[in-house]
Amino acid sequence: MAEYRVVPIDAADTHDLRLRVLRDATPSSDVEWAGDELESTVHLGVCDDSNTIIAISTWLTMPSPDVTVTGAAGLQLRGMATDPSPATRGVGVGALLLRAGIETARERDADHVWANARTTVLGFYTGAGFEIVSDEFMSEATDLPHHRILLHLR
Repeated sequence: MAEYRVVPIDAADTHDLRLRVLRDATPSSDVEWAGDELESTVHLGVCDDSNTIIAISTWLTMPSPDVTVTGAAGLQLRGMATDPSPATRGVGVGALLLRAGIETARERDADHVWANARTTVLGFYTGAGFEIVSDEFMSEATDLPHHRILLHLR
């Protein structure tokens, strides 16, 4: 069985999977996103036994528009993707990465984590404790339906 580990990565390390997974068959091929280079932004990757990055996520310091408490500290999850090969899908890599990001949010004393999640993966996030907090909307970058999701940490 393969061994996976979560590691900090640079923004540039996210570009391959962002393009192949998140921008596949979408109107945009943009993989350099606002906030990627901020000192407070965290990029995480999952590496396999051969040190290949097989999953990525980006965590920006930004409160959710759905949390109205003044001074609430939030992290926005952006650009989570797993390599589409059969060997990396359904083996828990995404869950491992999500748990590591949530732990990062806790270490930074965040009150909540939120994301704009594709409708097709809502079950993954609700299974991890997120709640759906918006109606469905279309993302301009992907032309795919999304919902805002939220996980309260306190």
